[in-house]
Amino acid sequence: MLNRHSSTQKRQVLTLLMVSLFSRRLASAFVYSPRYKRTISTFVARRSNNNAGSQASTLSQEQIWQERTIASTQIFSTASKPDDATEVTPTPPQVPRKFQPWPFQYHEELTLTVEALTNRGIGVCRASISATDLPADRKITSEEESDESLDVENKGWVVFVPSVIPGETVRCRIYRNFRSYSEADLIEVIDKSAQRVEPVCPLFAECGGCQYQHMDISIQREWKTSQVQELLERVGKLDPDSFPSTKPTVGTDEVYNYRSKITPHYDKPIKTENGIGDLKIRAIGFKKKTNRQLVDVPLCHIATDRINEKLADYREEKFLDALEGRLKKRKKGATLLLRDALIYDGAGEDSDVEPEPIVETDHNVYVKTIVKDLTFRFLAGNFFQNNPYMLPVMVDHVLEAATPPNTAGNQMTHLIDCYCGSGLFCLSASKEFDVCVGIELNAKAVQEAQFNANLNQISNCKFVAASAEAIFLSKDPVEVVTKETDPSTGQIISEALTSTLVKDFPTDTTVVVIDPPRKGCSEEFLEQLYNFSPARVVYMSCDPATQARDTEGIVGAGYSILIVQPFDLFPQTRHIESLIVFEKEVSN
Repeated sequence: MLNRHSSTQKRQVLTLLMVSLFSRRLASAFVYSPRYKRTISTFVARRSNNNAGSQASTLSQEQIWQERTIASTQIFSTASKPDDATEVTPTPPQVPRKFQPWPFQYHEELTLTVEALTNRGIGVCRASISATDLPADRKITSEEESDESLDVENKGWVVFVPSVIPGETVRCRIYRNFRSYSEADLIEVIDKSAQRVEPVCPLFAECGGCQYQHMDISIQREWKTSQVQELLERVGKLDPDSFPSTKPTVGTDEVYNYRSKITPHYDKPIKTENGIGDLKIRAIGFKKKTNRQLVDVPLCHIATDRINEKLADYREEKFLDALEGRLKKRKKGATLLLRDALIYDGAGEDSDVEPEPIVETDHNVYVKTIVKDLTFRFLAGNFFQNNPYMLPVMVDHVLEAATPPNTAGNQMTHLIDCYCGSGLFCLSASKEFDVCVGIELNAKAVQEAQFNANLNQISNCKFVAASAEAIFLSKDPVEVVTKETDPSTGQIISEALTSTLVKDFPTDTTVVVIDPPRKGCSEEFLEQLYNFSPARVVYMSCDPATQARDTEGIVGAGYSILIVQPFDLFPQTRHIESLIVFEKEVSN
């Protein structure tokens, strides 16, 4: 199809696309994309079918050269300068209007040593300053005087620097001062760590999606282990001798191309230059490491291969939708969805039909995934853990923690799954318990969970749409089918429909599984948990800091920590999934 049109038309349209549609990086990515010929051909065909006076088909040679000049200066500005080119004195950086010039000037450069990493994956450095240098309007508060981390005389002023490794000496450039710390960009690593590796992604230095690509995977996991331990001691206020040391972080070999869901963004579209087309999307990607501006991301190295294949086409589609006036949200930006899953065709788990993969972009379309021997259907836009390689590993650890007999040697019989989502842990554990109940605030997720129970022919699970705080106070009886089996053969002897309130579950053989959102558990929920007093609590968290905060209260309520197990659910990033198992202490 491309050969139908003249080479002049192709060059004209390509130039217009690069100049009028895209930024420098996007234009370069577009030119070298294997799909650019099809896009050029489509545009040439559309413009050729318009009236004979269309701009693309009537450009003069002078206009073509003008466009090419703009393209070469704005897009491909990395060309070498001629020998006789006049050197231009660089202008000093423009200082942001709200910049606070103490203790460092804007873009002041420092050479510092990295001491540690924060739980956001940012390096902690300290610069020598004197408290006597404080400006007149900067008074040290009584709280700050008691905070050892703010002891600038003895410990130094904290400077946060991204993409570094503890022990390295780095040169950095200050871009923001706060009341008790500063933030800086990394300019150069002077003394490199032996664990530093070359990032796979060329956008790693600026894209905020990954924090650890510069670190060997073994060191990433060592730091995640130490961060969980440190948070339990500092935030949870636990004596390290009072609980088992944090186990080494568990991960799989899939450290790139593992993520089965990404949600890139674009900001409010702007008007195109020269009146060509309707609107222009400047970038589709993720926020920068240092501010809220977007980095254009044509390919994400931690996303699955199928997602990246779809992303290339999806980006082109959105850029063209903006240009041709088809965007639904013209006055603001949007968050896109790419979910790598299986097409939901209505077939049950025993179907002989081979599941067909899909990358779904519609939040309201049902998809499915298979975890171990169970099939889960869910809306593509709803929450479901998005590392399919680690998910079975995490499920196994939860079951291993939930199913052993209690301290009296009695088998656990009841399971309550709080924040259950689509029923992952509840359904996975159903074979090991007489009765399982899941609670979830998202009503659609509860519908999915109950559907998944039926899909997998599981009859002893019940799901409730309510906040987790309501589970122990609910006056609605739970009706489930209980089965009596022959202990010698494992065969079902009888089945019966039973009805009971959750608050009447036998606490000595009940385990509560908690998998809350990032903010952790509410005080109201924890108080009800303490009053219910189950024999065991299995707490999975996506934020070890809030988990450590909640742990202080759980331990104070009479529970001992049996296991602390982190998981590397998202390699190359700072994110940690952490499992803590609590057992109710029994009085002698």
